Amino acid sequence: MKKEKVLVDIKINCDPPQIYHWQARTMEEKEKFYEDWVKDFHDFIRDHRSQDPVRLEVERVEKDICEFCEEEWEEDTDGCPLCCSEAVEEFEDKKPL
Repeated sequence: MKKEKVLVDIKINCDPPQIYHWQARTMEEKEKFYEDWVKDFHDFIRDHRSQDPVRLEVERVEKDICEFCEEEWEEDTDGCPLCCSEAVEEFEDKKPL
């Protein structure tokens, strides 16, 4: 029984400027601030003449997947898999007496 890490997504992260308490008090105000910022940032990137540095990161999103059922790996507090009967059977067979 084993779980394997599988790449399920790739994200590109960008750190926007910090919001100060007077700029956004509610989640709706925060969303509006970041929507406006993303639009401005998009325009900034499109300007090929800009020499300002932009910091972006590529992030790997991985999940542990069961080798039997290929579902996301889950286990109880004892380490017994919860995803499928094949994984449970193998766990029980390898469990020390």
